[in-house]
Amino acid sequence: MTTTRAPIEAARIELYAPVASFRDPMFPGVSRCLPVPPLSTVRGMLAAATGNASEPVPVGMCAHAEGQGTDAETYHPIAADGSNPAVAGQVSEGKGGRTVRDRPFLCGVHVTLWVPSPDAERITAALRCPVWGLRLGRSQDLVHIRSITSVRLSPTSDAVVGHGLAPVGAHTASQATTLRLADTVSSDRLQTSFNSYLWCPEPAGNHQVLGAYRDPTDDQAVWLHGTDEPPPEDPELANVLAKSAQHSPSGQPETLTEHSRTVHEAAHTVAERISSPGVLSEQLAFWNWVETAALLHDAGKVAEGFQRQLRPDGPPWRERHEVLSLAYVDLLTRGLCERDQKMVAAGVAFHHLSLDSSGQGLEELYPAVADWEKKFGRDPDPEPGRPRVQVPRNRHRALLAWLSTRLGTTAPEGEGRKLWERARDTFARARSDWGSPVSAEEGLVAVLLQGAVTLADHSGSAHVPLQTHMPLPSQFLDTLAAPYPHQHAAAEAQGHLVLRAPTGSGKTEATLAWASHQLDDMDGHPRLVWVLPYRASIDAAWKRFRNALVAEPGEDEPDIAVLHATTAHTLLTHAAAGDTTGDKGTPDRVRAQQARDRAHAMRTLFAQRVRVSTPHQLLRAAIAGPRYSSFLLEQANALLVLDELHAYDPTTFGRICAAMSLWEQLGSRIAIASATLAPPMLELIHDTLTHDVTVHTASPEAAPDRHRLALDEEPITHPDSVKRIRAWLQEGHSVLVVANTVATAQSLYAELAPDARTAHPGDPEAAILLHSRFRGCDRDDIEERITTRYPERGSDDSPRRGGLVVSTQALEVSLCLDLDRGVSELAPVEALAQRAGRVNRRGRHPDGPVEFRVHRTEDSRPYDPKATAAAWQALTQAPGPVISEQTIGEWLRLAYATDWGRSWTEEARNARDEFAASFLTFTDPFHDRSDYARGLDESFDTVEILHHDDVADYEEKAAEHPLLAAGLLIPIRFGQFMKLRSSGRAALNDRLRMWSTDIPYDPETGLQLPAPHDYVAQPETIL
Repeated sequence: MTTTRAPIEAARIELYAPVASFRDPMFPGVSRCLPVPPLSTVRGMLAAATGNASEPVPVGMCAHAEGQGTDAETYHPIAADGSNPAVAGQVSEGKGGRTVRDRPFLCGVHVTLWVPSPDAERITAALRCPVWGLRLGRSQDLVHIRSITSVRLSPTSDAVVGHGLAPVGAHTASQATTLRLADTVSSDRLQTSFNSYLWCPEPAGNHQVLGAYRDPTDDQAVWLHGTDEPPPEDPELANVLAKSAQHSPSGQPETLTEHSRTVHEAAHTVAERISSPGVLSEQLAFWNWVETAALLHDAGKVAEGFQRQLRPDGPPWRERHEVLSLAYVDLLTRGLCERDQKMVAAGVAFHHLSLDSSGQGLEELYPAVADWEKKFGRDPDPEPGRPRVQVPRNRHRALLAWLSTRLGTTAPEGEGRKLWERARDTFARARSDWGSPVSAEEGLVAVLLQGAVTLADHSGSAHVPLQTHMPLPSQFLDTLAAPYPHQHAAAEAQGHLVLRAPTGSGKTEATLAWASHQLDDMDGHPRLVWVLPYRASIDAAWKRFRNALVAEPGEDEPDIAVLHATTAHTLLTHAAAGDTTGDKGTPDRVRAQQARDRAHAMRTLFAQRVRVSTPHQLLRAAIAGPRYSSFLLEQANALLVLDELHAYDPTTFGRICAAMSLWEQLGSRIAIASATLAPPMLELIHDTLTHDVTVHTASPEAAPDRHRLALDEEPITHPDSVKRIRAWLQEGHSVLVVANTVATAQSLYAELAPDARTAHPGDPEAAILLHSRFRGCDRDDIEERITTRYPERGSDDSPRRGGLVVSTQALEVSLCLDLDRGVSELAPVEALAQRAGRVNRRGRHPDGPVEFRVHRTEDSRPYDPKATAAAWQALTQAPGPVISEQTIGEWLRLAYATDWGRSWTEEARNARDEFAASFLTFTDPFHDRSDYARGLDESFDTVEILHHDDVADYEEKAAEHPLLAAGLLIPIRFGQFMKLRSSGRAALNDRLRMWSTDIPYDPETGLQLPAPHDYVAQPETIL
């Protein structure tokens, strides 16, 4: 039967506030301003008018602001332990003391309210003569009443969607964004109910609407929002905590019911984000498992032992709360089928620890012979300070009733077995269910379940919501002034894409257009993950996206995540440079902690919908377990762009291919963008993916001829080679010299830098050296100097300064540069193409194609000698002299047609198959994989060491905050570190727990490692 809604009489109240600020409680510790007042704030203003403790009246609202700004406010936080009390309204400086924070605000705030009868008459009378001052937001944000009129609201199915606050699903206007707002606050202020709403920052015009009324004044859609105020908690649960004040982000204790409710709601948000793609499309009950497990995951914290542990100086409980939570799983899922019970129990049991983990897994902690009654029931002879009974009867009944209500079930009666018996038996079933291998699909679903519960737990615990705003706009192609044909082709591709386009031809924009198009038919809230091999290129892409993509309404710039080994250092550097706040300055302890907190949130909470990452961060999903299973979940229903895929060694390339296959199972779509992609690489991609792959190669016209190839049999250090570079410098050209090893680069720099300075007297940037063995702070400075001096040449052919840049492969695909001449040691074809891409980048040099000279090497390190021999063979067989994109394609074909190329292909294929079988097949989903994590770190990550002369400076900075000292660290490869250690040139500083070396270091030339012949050289890729 359909209920017909009748027209209603209401008061229309128009308000205006010159300035207002609505702090977003979802971001504790950060001053983030909501674009509209929450309904709880509006109801608080109405209560101020009537003088009542609360005003739980239905209300409709539309709101917008004319502008926004940022103010500085001094906060005076009072320490929870009373150690820093307020005196005359102020607290003393120091830890926990007063601090200045940015406070965003709105200006010219317009709010229209609709209050239906019979409350309308009472509310409007109170507004005309309020008991207390009318304010929105802060105490100083006074509100002016512009008009109060009576209107008749009529039910409607279409109306003008302006700035009205609407329930999710009430309309489909593309301008809408989702806001998470507080609805009501309980009278004791201990509970706040939140809800999600649609709001349009710009009017959307006439639309079909659901559940709305029409205001004849302006034909605007109005939604009336009720007030289901949270019922009072059972007194038995009022002081039962999930988190102490010390471990709560709000700085206040968090009750068990509050935390459980928050995580339960967060699980629903995770479900809305991921949806049911790929393998999950056949698991119809999956999100029911997740949400039930999220509600029950911490029920075991009801134990008195846990509660005493949270008290100041409380004794440790030494038991696992999630194991006791299984008793409530048994009680509250008894009406479900056996598989549903099994999966909910797994989500609860394994959200912190694996089943087995070198003596620390649940299986080892709780063997069958454990004294379960003493652990979780009644201890007849407890130690001093420990409870005799773990779960008092009344507390248990109150929690069981509360959980039943949240699940929409009836609390079971006649419970029979005791809680400890239920925990024991349910854990025994979980151990039996998962102690032996399961099918690959069942294991994958189990790991995704674990990831969903842990992500909900982390998000809810941190009170950081998952973002719904997508910084990548729909129809991104329309934002380009004059798209190239290959950009049009990418934007039209459906599903997987391989795009081969030359450097400088808009490859990034083409791939963004592809991603924008995919969003049109993907469910949920897909994330865009941009994968690059080098830290510098990741940082550059992060900055680029922050400038090019669209910020959430009310924000100055889009929130883009950056994920690599030194994320916190990147965030701190940019914050100090004014990139994020506009406030330049020297990094301090506050900024350092903010950067570290943001980096931790980016790595663990995955709030942002656009991320730039290393492949290492994604491959860590193979570790699974409570820590990394959420990494895997976040790769479901995602858009993954693999930029510069050619840059990896065959083992890493093969592992990435294995990950592509898994991503496809998870319903994700993959784009591969590269200027140089060899035929065997393309074959492996096709062989890996089962769905159709669109392959598009940009036309030759997309990039003009830029280089003339010169092959030189003499080494790059030969006197004739050095003489030629000197001549170019004297003619006023900017010259890029790329060596294969740091030692060669340092030697060439020492020989050529005086000539560059002679050609440009008094110019401190005339000669610059770049490689990977600089302190972080020095390398940041060097990269900034290079990119500032040698940006892409504009179309106006403006005069350019000459100069010298000597580098290693650290410069490949990492910096957007444009020099006049190029010289390189022989390297694999892909590396040569990337090095050449930093010379006459867009073909705008007035001389036309410029010389790029390749010198044969006597020593191929750090590359495989067969790889460089194959490259030389290809270069001599198709020598040019003009290097076109077709030339590079031919070089790749010739190089990979050699025995070395066939060996490379076989190694990559074997690495793919081995990685997929060993680590991307989850037949033991809850078994520990930490040994693999250590091996993965060693194969990808660098080791950071400290120079002996910097020890005192490091200690001083680290005492203020460790991140402030991070810029003094020097990255070297793991193999190089082991060589230094074995030769006695690296010593462990026990006080700092940091390795240091006394090898010479200079800020201009970097770390002077021993002669190359003392080492097996390593590639410089920093992941």
